[in-house]
Amino acid sequence: MKKIPVLLSLLTMATLGLAGCSNSQASPSTSSSAKNQDQLSEDEGVIKTARDLNENGNYKSSNKALNGIKLTDLNKKGFSSLKTEYFQIQKSNDAFLLKQGKQQNQAAQSNGTTNLNTNNSFDNYSKFVGDYSFYNYDSNRQQSDLVIDSDGTVVQENNDGTSFHGVATISPSSQSGVLSYDVTSNTNDTKSINANVKIVVAWSNGENETYYGYTSYAGGAVLTDGKPYKGDLVNEVWVQ
Repeated sequence: MKKIPVLLSLLTMATLGLAGCSNSQASPSTSSSAKNQDQLSEDEGVIKTARDLNENGNYKSSNKALNGIKLTDLNKKGFSSLKTEYFQIQKSNDAFLLKQGKQQNQAAQSNGTTNLNTNNSFDNYSKFVGDYSFYNYDSNRQQSDLVIDSDGTVVQENNDGTSFHGVATISPSSQSGVLSYDVTSNTNDTKSINANVKIVVAWSNGENETYYGYTSYAGGAVLTDGKPYKGDLVNEVWVQ
């Protein structure tokens, strides 16, 4: 009978020892949850900055702040309200920027510098309407963001605080062998694509620019001018 308490004591010590081990190391799910919480807090700070800039009328800077958030973050668990506010702010910024672009287009039209009439060519190509970011972003280059409205109005925001404005016309295209980036790889790897559409932008300075549009493997719209840059890069690629 005297052996029973000793055995129970040993079992108790072993149980406590195992409990101590399990508490000393965080499980993978706990670690992942902590990382998500840290990322959520960081992105909430970005959203607050973007919201403040929007409310103060700094729409370009607000969009630039939003670029600090990875869209893949917004699809994570617990990010739904943040995702909603992200797109609300972006939509508000774009609405004001496009309004400014339309006013500038009208002024340029009145001066007779170029033909900047809006059009309905995007009615059957709504996929290519919206907000684009410059792929392979480089702060030393001018390009930052591009917005295309359903009536063809285009605004390009630049890193130096300036913007270009004009009107785009879209048409079907089956152009093959067009140079672009593999935008789903997050690298500078180039590839040849088959275009779905051709977009010609008439800028207010009188210049015309052609982009070829297609759908990436991830399902988003991509625009490329198909021109090489510094040998092994692409001049302009924009992704939604």
